[in-house]
Amino acid sequence: MTDLDFFFNPKTIAIIGASDTLRFGYTTTKYLLNSNFKTYPVHLSKPEILGHKAYKNIKDIPDEIELSIILVGNKHVPQAIRDSIDKGVNGIILESAGFAETGLDKNIKLQDEIIEIIKKSKTRVIGPNCVGISNFNNEFTSSEVQFNRVVKGDISIIAQSGVLGNVFIDWGSSQNIGFSKSITLGNKIDIDEIDMLEYLNDDPETKVITLYLEGTKRGKDLMEVLKKMTKPVLILKNGRSDIGSRAVKSHTSSIAGDDRIYDAMFKQHPGIFRVDNFYELFNIAHIFSSQILPKGKNIAIITGSGSLGILACDEIRKQGLSLAELSEESIQEIRNIIPDWVSIGGTIDLGPSQGYTLIPCLKVLFKDKNVNAIVFIFTVPRGPLEEFEGLEAGIKMSFRIINKLSKETNKPILCVSFGSRWVFEFIMNIASKFNIPVVDRIKHAIMAFKMMYEYNQYLKTKEI
Repeated sequence: MTDLDFFFNPKTIAIIGASDTLRFGYTTTKYLLNSNFKTYPVHLSKPEILGHKAYKNIKDIPDEIELSIILVGNKHVPQAIRDSIDKGVNGIILESAGFAETGLDKNIKLQDEIIEIIKKSKTRVIGPNCVGISNFNNEFTSSEVQFNRVVKGDISIIAQSGVLGNVFIDWGSSQNIGFSKSITLGNKIDIDEIDMLEYLNDDPETKVITLYLEGTKRGKDLMEVLKKMTKPVLILKNGRSDIGSRAVKSHTSSIAGDDRIYDAMFKQHPGIFRVDNFYELFNIAHIFSSQILPKGKNIAIITGSGSLGILACDEIRKQGLSLAELSEESIQEIRNIIPDWVSIGGTIDLGPSQGYTLIPCLKVLFKDKNVNAIVFIFTVPRGPLEEFEGLEAGIKMSFRIINKLSKETNKPILCVSFGSRWVFEFIMNIASKFNIPVVDRIKHAIMAFKMMYEYNQYLKTKEI
């Protein structure tokens, strides 16, 4: 493990600017003071914060401090950093804003001042203008995470934006996407995406890395670290347009740079995948995290709607994959299962017969050597799901069998739910119990299989 582990597993914590009133920092203060993490509040005038003895200065605390979290106004930050360094802390999470991101000369100078202070020490700093770290495994956070609402998993997030990191977690958890760690970097006066990519690459609790990037100050170093990554990295890089590029500078003081350079950089490295939006980022990460890597690029489509099956075929072609050509034996087996009116052309369109034909047909697909991965498009509307007793139990049994078949054959499967939000959540809540990812976009399903196939091919070249 790298020397940044104290940010994620701190033995002792000081909160400089701890608050017992509803303002910035209150939630963090309240959570940590009532957690299992040994936490000391620091406040200039209050002797007590939320029932805990408070100290006027971090240097007054009669204990070694590993991590300090700074929540004071920007003018007080330089002294808070000096005091933390004098105390001998390993790391600082600087959440305060009002620095170079404002574009004001006085605040840019203030940021330059704290950079000079840091340079003379061995203390590492995340921020400013961020919400810091969340570790979903040990439930440490410097942010406003409600762990009882979060799904724990093995996807980690690096986000340059502060508040957006919390939005990621909130949205992802609503989709039953499990997270390991979340890091928000802000203005990156010290620790940046390169440091965190290196850390997460060695982190045994992280399987897939997602990166939201506005710009980098160390282009060559980023290229080098991407070459060394041994885990899949999904990158959302904004600032593609001139307008977006200008907005980036006013957000975290970064220079977005020529987007073509970033695009070329990402394409150079197998295992690094660029996506276009947050939905792609986390849906694909979820599929990467939960499913076996496909050994080939032949995708079978089983659906209750022929039209949606055709759209999936178009996307397969667009992504450079292949629609699986079933063996004659498989085709005959399926014909023996389905009614005469069911279509078995390029895709298997079960229509209303899927209630009793789905699992037998899936057993044939998983067994067929020409099939490397399966997309199941669920199309039952809300009415029957609510009306017919026993239907939910039957669907649960189906997903239990699907999960078993996937494990036995080492072939991935995912579900695309097409319908209302109610239907999506109904299916997602069932499928997630059996580790089957559910998305609401056919494109994301096919893109995920493409990236996973390419990543598997990359891993094979490393073994040679």
